Amino acid sequence: MSVSGESSLLSRVFDWLKARLAQESELASMSYQDLQFLASDIGVSVADLRAIGPKITDHDDLMRKMMLARGLDPDAVRRAFASVMRDMEVTCARCREVGVCQRELAANTAAEHCHDFCINASVMDELLGIKSQPH
Repeated sequence: MSVSGESSLLSRVFDWLKARLAQESELASMSYQDLQFLASDIGVSVADLRAIGPKITDHDDLMRKMMLARGLDPDAVRRAFASVMRDMEVTCARCREVGVCQRELAANTAAEHCHDFCINASVMDELLGIKSQPH
């Protein structure tokens, strides 16, 4: 399978996981072996999966809004850099600055102040640098 095909498959698996984990009990009902398999498929540990699972859907929406506020197209980033997007989603799901993020996004000041609270700000800076390079 090509790298592009693997990225697309992993993106679909991660999207499927987000949909399935929307119900917290879904993760709790999975066997440890299933958790290991799923965690390895998306490139995280079982502990990470358990920690971020219940938060993925809430934080995913905030991350999409932050990316848009910064001038990034989340869908284009996922297509071009699926593993980076997955890492950002995991990082965002662990974030403790949700309230700050929500307030800044609501006030339309998130792009201006993101370096003060967003742990993905530097990754988004790099993506913006790549976006601005001539093709």
